[in-house]
Amino acid sequence: MFRKPLRSLPADLAAASLLAMMALSVATPASASPSENRRATNVTALDYNSTGWRFLQVPATTDVPEFAGRYFDDSAWSTGQAGFGTTNGTCSWNNSIKVKTPWALNSDILLRHWVHLPRDAQEVRIQGTVDNDAQVYLNGQLLQTVKSGNCNAGAIDVVVPAKYLDCNNLLAIRGHDYGVASYLDVRVTYVKPSPA
Repeated sequence: MFRKPLRSLPADLAAASLLAMMALSVATPASASPSENRRATNVTALDYNSTGWRFLQVPATTDVPEFAGRYFDDSAWSTGQAGFGTTNGTCSWNNSIKVKTPWALNSDILLRHWVHLPRDAQEVRIQGTVDNDAQVYLNGQLLQTVKSGNCNAGAIDVVVPAKYLDCNNLLAIRGHDYGVASYLDVRVTYVKPSPA
């Protein structure tokens, strides 16, 4: 009995099939170990509306040397909760839900808060909103000068260089207001590698 010859696959399809079989047979490379495929976790170290801020309101021309330093004595300052500002104004945050501590118009506010970070914290980031301007410090180092104008949400945004970090960190901010409404609130986040 005579058998019909098998039809051959088109050359392109045969080549694609061969490549797919070869790819499936290749073992996972050693470089893709579980420890290298760890996922990072974003952690909030200090959140918006946080409590425990030491603050002092001063006229804009007042010089307070070393207020951003770790060893500055703020024991005579008031303690309050963020956000700082006025509840009147045209910005969405000028209300009693967002503003927890009053900040007088046409003045400066000096803020200090300790932020604790684990040793493996990476990409430490300070973010927030100020109406009008701010200078942001960590451990006495000026990180960002913000000229946000009115209602510019998210104008404070800086990643802290690793050389300025410690486990106990002093975050200090000088906010400047020029009238109509005031507001200031920030958060601090970091990236923590997940365990293998």
